[in-house]
Amino acid sequence: MLENKAYKFWFATGSQDLYGDECLKNVAEHSQIIVDALNKSGKLPFEVVWKPTLIDQASIRKTFNDANNDPECAGVITWMHTFSPAKMWIIGLQEFKKS
Repeated sequence: MLENKAYKFWFATGSQDLYGDECLKNVAEHSQIIVDALNKSGKLPFEVVWKPTLIDQASIRKTFNDANNDPECAGVITWMHTFSPAKMWIIGLQEFKKS
């Protein structure tokens, strides 16, 4: 019998460091609530894994490169909690090579 691989999808939240630490703490809490709800729904065939809030180009790029190198990561779900400048995301998305 064939066995499905236990893939995971990463949940990456985009925001900006314009509103201070308290706001970013709330952003992280909100994204964790979303991930928990997705995993508890019973409607998804794979686990969704929360990742820390991405607020700059370097953290975005690192997250997507880490995803590329994780054999269990099947893809990345992105959610923009607040306006996150698209320019910050270009390099990370260009380097994302999951197929």
